[in-house]
Amino acid sequence: MSYSIETIPRFNKDVKKLKKRFPKIKDDLSLLIEELTKNPELGTPLESGLYKIRLQNSSIPTGKRAGFRIVTYYVNEDTLYLVTMYAKSDTDTILIHKLKEIISSEI
Repeated sequence: MSYSIETIPRFNKDVKKLKKRFPKIKDDLSLLIEELTKNPELGTPLESGLYKIRLQNSSIPTGKRAGFRIVTYYVNEDTLYLVTMYAKSDTDTILIHKLKEIISSEI
């Protein structure tokens, strides 16, 4: 089964900001989106349909551990939202209540 992948404005802003420093980010994301269309529950489950995914940053080849983090929200059987994206070197983690605020204001 194929799932619909949608982005929210916050995610688009995050990608635009990161693209300035990491020019290969679009390539990394296209591979991830391809995987997500097959398995929307990819990554580490956080809470209430939220998942955190580690993504390798091919602009600085250091592996997934020092790469990007993408938070997704799997709301129903056919739609997956890309909520936010950050570089692990910039932000250590995002709190669950902050993620819920983003979702409630933008979805």
